[in-house]
Amino acid sequence: MRSAWWLGWLWLASAACGDDDTTVADDGGTDADDGGTDAVDADGDVPFPTTFWSCPGDPGCPEETATSFEAGVGVQVANPTITEPMTVDVDGDGEYEPRDGDEYQDTNGNGRFDGVWIAGFGNPRPANDIHDDIEVRVLALRSGETLLAIVTADIVGIFLDDVETLRASVADLGIDFLLVAASHNHEGPDTIGIWGLDEVTCGADPVYMDFLLAQMEAATREAVADLRPARVRYGRAEAGEHPTKGVANVASDSRDPVIMDPNITVLGFQDAADGSTIATLVHFTSHPEYSSDEINSITADYVHSLRVGVEEGITEGTVDLPGVGGVTVFVQGPLGGQIGPGRVECTGLDGVDVPHDVLRSIEGAQTVGRILAVGALRALADATAPEDTLDLQWVRARFDLTIENYAYHAMFLNHTFRDREIHGYDPTYPLETGNFPHLWSELSWIRLGRAQALTFGGEPFPELFLGGYDGSHTPDAWPLVAPDQPHPPTLETAPAPPYLFDRLEGADYPMAWGLTNDMLGYMVPAYDYFVDELQPYVEDAFGDHYEETNSIGPNGWPTIERTVLEALERRP
Repeated sequence: MRSAWWLGWLWLASAACGDDDTTVADDGGTDADDGGTDAVDADGDVPFPTTFWSCPGDPGCPEETATSFEAGVGVQVANPTITEPMTVDVDGDGEYEPRDGDEYQDTNGNGRFDGVWIAGFGNPRPANDIHDDIEVRVLALRSGETLLAIVTADIVGIFLDDVETLRASVADLGIDFLLVAASHNHEGPDTIGIWGLDEVTCGADPVYMDFLLAQMEAATREAVADLRPARVRYGRAEAGEHPTKGVANVASDSRDPVIMDPNITVLGFQDAADGSTIATLVHFTSHPEYSSDEINSITADYVHSLRVGVEEGITEGTVDLPGVGGVTVFVQGPLGGQIGPGRVECTGLDGVDVPHDVLRSIEGAQTVGRILAVGALRALADATAPEDTLDLQWVRARFDLTIENYAYHAMFLNHTFRDREIHGYDPTYPLETGNFPHLWSELSWIRLGRAQALTFGGEPFPELFLGGYDGSHTPDAWPLVAPDQPHPPTLETAPAPPYLFDRLEGADYPMAWGLTNDMLGYMVPAYDYFVDELQPYVEDAFGDHYEETNSIGPNGWPTIERTVLEALERRP
């Protein structure tokens, strides 16, 4: 976590800027009632109405049910160009600290460290080399005249503004709905801005961002051009490949209550002509941060070896599983509450325990990826028989959020969050209740045949979908709530069912996709949302409440939940 002092300094610096060029954006809507769940301002007005798009149902989305479908894939490498590595890291912590004697290669001779800044953990963490590729992988699906594109990338996140730019660049392809799903990689280039050279300098290189979007466009065009008649299989398996530890062998929940989705869900798309694999969509939940905060290498973390293992197979220990070929596409799950390597004690496929310091390394990340690949391959081996049809349906919602997080205010106004558009406030007045900035975000419900997905632009907690407050989704390795927790969650006030997965009627394979089409931070359940009384959003509240400091605010999840419930009511 970042220290508290810099956020206060940043707030003062940004508040003092009298020539701030942020403008109040036109929301593009009207005052007419669209039947949606609308944002309400302090006066009770509805200035920013939610917009819903349904398919089928809206003009331009065909009503007929297709008797067959097509799938196609595209892959592009999106590595940054590293010209100025760190040459001396005195204490070996991975961060550039000139006061400690750290040095860098000043290639352009301008006296400033123009590094490629790695997203995740602390800053500044420069990239010195590339261990494995940062990739963009796209799965295109067409059922009848309806075309869906799922763009995935090995990045920490992406803003809705960028998604809209990408959509405009491929408008000629006739894509009805395009999504961008980030893996939330903590070992790739900064695409958000908060991991720069210092705490007040944006770390996202605009040249790289243009390149990344260009690679996304190229991969999307490749996927659409690759469309061919396909069949689909559905599978699911518990992750971990361990007889007693289960998912606890590869992931943990570092915030009470400990609630986790243990499953790997796969959709296998085969060429209808010869049965070969076109693509395998793999869904799992865990932060890609196993490679640790001390490395200076670009890597896709565990996602890299997971994809390689599914495609090429795994031979390790007693495991000998052939790969399925094709292109593996990874989508991240609801990893809020620090679902990741935090408390994992891993046993490798060879039966040998992996020391925690090894687990938190590139080697450890690749070990976890191979274990997950075995789970995905087992899920495919037990998958349903291939089906020739794939119902594509969705409801997409564009909605308004009020930014209550004071630290976010500072980063928006200082352009640390790049130049993301905010609106709905008067920049000539202090940011306070009644004059908070707003932003647009997006969520959706998608039917992929027998699977259904809810997509969110951030890091929702698993319990929002699973429930599990009774311990039913808690691995045996940990208690639901630690007995020494200084500020335990009051589970008696936790929400009662039905939970979001309960509402996905008819879904044999329910999924929640995080970090999709936006980057909002954590989505914290309202019953357990606490901020520090003296320095809210800057210091953690008493107990285990880090996630609140990186969230939109206390009304963030309630607004999102209301919107997704209405989206579900609008399902075709």
